[in-house]
Amino acid sequence: MGALETHGGHRHAETHGGSTGGGEATWRPVPATSPQAGREGAGAGRRRPAPPRGRREPGPAPGGRGAAPAAAFPPFRLPSAGIRGRMAVRAAAIPARVPSKRFPVAAVDDILKDVLGSYLREQPYEPARCRDMAKDVAEVIKARVKDLVIPRYKIVVVTHIGQLNEQSMHIGSRCLWDPVSDTFSSYVFKNTSLFALANVYAVYFE
Repeated sequence: MGALETHGGHRHAETHGGSTGGGEATWRPVPATSPQAGREGAGAGRRRPAPPRGRREPGPAPGGRGAAPAAAFPPFRLPSAGIRGRMAVRAAAIPARVPSKRFPVAAVDDILKDVLGSYLREQPYEPARCRDMAKDVAEVIKARVKDLVIPRYKIVVVTHIGQLNEQSMHIGSRCLWDPVSDTFSSYVFKNTSLFALANVYAVYFE
């Protein structure tokens, strides 16, 4: 007999044989050909069978089509003699980070002790007078340190003068520098009326 289609269930029935009663019916899913059939047969189709356990879907073989090509690196070559010579000249032109002459901390300590003692030994504390004297003392200390002719060092001098009246005071400083080449010198002076603190910071300039 002929083929019998049922659109409501998305199935197609075929009957084979010479008569209606003796035929054999086989069923297979038929895709929907209309919006109405799609709405009626939603979820009626069979699911795709899952692959057996332990079996993976085939993919691209390593190094085959679809794999990223291996990176090709050029062979390493040593620089020529001319290039090595230019590199040596450039390295020699770069100044060394380690100073050729170290900052003489002990000599600067002696300068601080001498300047503060000579200027402030008999000086009573007076706010206006001591404010001007702190600037003068800093300039004298900086000039004396520069007379030592220490190459490639920047000098910073900071002085404090305050009244000595049985009070407690803490003075601190914080610097960003290279501990290998940079350093400082400090000295505290006191008499019966005032105290003075002088700090000299030496920063190596490349």
